[in-house]
Amino acid sequence: MRTTGLRTALLLCALCITPTGCVLLLGAGAGAGAYAYIEGKLKATYDAALPPTWEATLQALQQVGLKSDVEQHDAFGGVLKGTMADGREFAIAVTRVTDSKTEVAIRIGLGDRKASQTIHAKIAANLKS
Repeated sequence: MRTTGLRTALLLCALCITPTGCVLLLGAGAGAGAYAYIEGKLKATYDAALPPTWEATLQALQQVGLKSDVEQHDAFGGVLKGTMADGREFAIAVTRVTDSKTEVAIRIGLGDRKASQTIHAKIAANLKS
């Protein structure tokens, strides 16, 4: 009986977190295990080393017509920042997780999930080609 009550309480807590957009896991495609939507950032970990993931991210920006004003990277990761045509700012952080895994976190404006998903889809497709 106590286990059922605890399970119910945990489920209710989880439901309270999700509508705020703080934590939401979504299915992902092509190369990423899952998306995590946390505080306006859509994160995915790709089964690829940092250099090809960085290049795939740069290609994805070109494919959606975005240009970065800030582009910094080293052996551990990088950051791309810019402003979209509608005035919203975007930031993309690419971080080496292991030699063969890289995390990409995308934030557009206050947290445009659909636009972030579009960029992630382009990154995944670029890594496949």
